[in-house]
Formats: sequence, C-alpha cells, structure tokens
Amino acid sequence: MQVKPSATTLSNGIRLVHLPSLSPVSYLGLLVNAGSRDEKQTEVGMAHMMEHMLFKGTSKRKPYHILSRIDEVGGELNAFTTKENTFVYATFLNEYTERAVELIADIVFHSTFPERELEKEKAVVIDEIHAYRDDPSEEIGDAFDQMIFQNHPLAENILGTPESVSSFTGKSLRAFHKRTYTTDQMVLCYIGHSSFQEVTANVKKWFAALPAGIRQFKRNTFQGYKPQSLQFTKSNHTCHAMLGNIAYSVKSKYRLPFYMLNNLLGGHSLNSRLNLGIREKYGLTYFLESNYVPFDDTGLWWVYYATDLKNFERTHRLIRKELHKLSDQMLGVLQLEKLKKQVVGQLALSSETPSNLLHVVSRSYLLFEHFETMSQTVKKIEKVTASDILHVANQVFEESRCSTLMYLSES
Repeated sequence: MQVKPSATTLSNGIRLVHLPSLSPVSYLGLLVNAGSRDEKQTEVGMAHMMEHMLFKGTSKRKPYHILSRIDEVGGELNAFTTKENTFVYATFLNEYTERAVELIADIVFHSTFPERELEKEKAVVIDEIHAYRDDPSEEIGDAFDQMIFQNHPLAENILGTPESVSSFTGKSLRAFHKRTYTTDQMVLCYIGHSSFQEVTANVKKWFAALPAGIRQFKRNTFQGYKPQSLQFTKSNHTCHAMLGNIAYSVKSKYRLPFYMLNNLLGGHSLNSRLNLGIREKYGLTYFLESNYVPFDDTGLWWVYYATDLKNFERTHRLIRKELHKLSDQMLGVLQLEKLKKQVVGQLALSSETPSNLLHVVSRSYLLFEHFETMSQTVKKIEKVTASDILHVANQVFEESRCSTLMYLSES
C-alpha cells in the first residue's frame, strides 16, 4: 500500500492510525504492548488469559452481548496474544465503524473479569494447553524457547501451565490489567472507507475520556545466551527437531538483511534452499521450515524439521550443509537480485491483506512512531548488499553458537 497513514495522539496517550480504503469492509485493531514476557513469576499465562477474559463481561455487557455485537451485523471480533503484544481486532461493514470502536473500548477498559466466567475459561485454556502438549510439533517449539531463554520471561509458554492458570483470580487479572494495559502502550489502527476526521471523532468519543496511564516498569532485557544440545526419546512415529540461535532485535540494522536471508533459507516460498535442496531433491521430509522472530531486545531464529528415524541424521546433515553454504559463499549478483524481487513481491502481496496490514501498521507505530510505505521499504531492500547477507549468516548460523533440541522416535 503506497498511501501514507494519517495519525494522531489522544490526550491520554493512545495513538490512532488511519489508512484509507475503498472497500466496503473496514478493519479496526487495538494493539497493547503487553504480552507473556511482561508477566511476573506468579502470572505465567496471564496475558493470554486476559485476552480470553476481555470477551467475558463488562460493566454493561454480558458475554453474549459482546460476542453478538459485531457478529450480528456480519462482522468478526477476535484477539491474539504474543510474547510481547495483545491485539484485539474487528472486521465489519464500514457503516458499523462506531459500533466497533465503542465495543473495543468497552471490552479493553471496562471488563469486570467475573469469577464465574473465569472458572469456565480456566478449563478452556487448560484444555488448550493439553492439546498443544499432545502435538509434538507445537510442544517442541515451547521447549526450544525454554532452552534458549531459560530463566527469562521469554522462555515461558504463552498459554501458561495448568497449575499457573488454575491460580488466577479476578483480583490478580485486574492487577495485571492495571499494570500493563496503560494508554501510553496502545495503538488503535483503522483501515477503511471512513475519513480520518470521521474515525478520529468516533475514537475521541469513546476513548479520549479514558484516564491516562503510564507504564511504571521496564522489561527484563535478555542476556547470557548459552548454546545447548538436548535429545529425548519420545513415543512418536516421527522424529522432531529444532536447530537455532538468538538473532537480531526488531530495531537492529541487521534485521532486514537477516529477514531476507531467512526467506532465502527456508521461508514460505517453495523455492527456498531447504525446500529445494532437501524436500524436493531427496523427498526426506514434509515438515521443514525456518523462521525468524524479532523481539524488542533480541530475536530468535530456528529451523524445524520432522522425519522418520531412518532419514533423521541425513536430514540434519543436509540442513547444516545449506547453512554452511550461505555462511561461506557470497550471493552472486543474479542471486541477490532474485532474492530482492521475491521479498518485495511477498511484502507487496502481504500488504494487500488488510487483516495482516492492520497488525503490521499498529506494531510499526508502537515501535517506531511511523509506518513505511512500500516504496520506502523497497529502497531499503535495494540497499542490502551480498556482504550484508554473508555477515548475518556468519553471525547467526555459526555452528558453535547454535542450539539443537531433538525428539527421537523409539523405532
């Protein structure tokens, strides 16, 4: 999207970002800079429980009225929690913009966290925890986080544990909300046909009177990473493994080159090095991908793969081989140009999905107080050199700095 967003800040510190669209469908999301890494040791899983409980009653609405308010006009209301953020968002026909603005203001600021609803939701979340534990591809991801970030909030499972979730009360939720849901840590983003002036008027009507809040704590910076290699035997048919390392933070100058490198290695494209060099060439595995997640102060990169036991060691060696290639051989001119075109195309396609764009714009304003247009991003991509790609590969793919976690099958 080439249109530059319009933005303003309310008197209480909440930032509003507006992107125009000709579609009859509008999107509204409130990003709160509060996630699982902001939990105390007695609160593991509370950010995620908070997300659930926002839908369970306010001072003027019961759960049924919250869930029906947008759905009954054909829209959708949803939310999700990450390690660092909580995002509450709605999709609706443009004529219901004020309805969505008022509803999100109500559930985020006036939820009552009723004990009866909390007890029911505890059972739901604990069932969700067990479901993830039953899936080795999900469970190994949580275990890998714990291995990389041990003794730090980033190590904790976003869902929490059955024991921690069982201990939550309405009082503890209200305390977490008061500490983390402060107005200086919020960005409200709108994508739709209503003008900036119209949306601003609606937002001021329902948000401006809310009391200002300023965060009183700082996040615990992650330090002291130590590589580890752990191996366990599981009663699964398939072997599962993760190989990875800490990487660059969201504000690092190396974030973009490494994002491009990871895309080349094992991103979502079918022409990635891992897919072509292992899955397509040898047919050894179906599940094979790499990912990069930048945080405020650090980042995490990993390769995940699952194979039969007979193919496990060979797959691991081939992955290492691809990492060594990218660390030893500088990309040629044509290879780099192809990579740049691919990344530009992917970003352009992603920006055409408003629900994705809604979150990206919100987080950009939260972190940087602005959002780059596609043309600005393309200029940055064009400046990335083959030397930049080689540098980040040598930094992150260095074998002695990588950790591995393996779940081997019994037979």
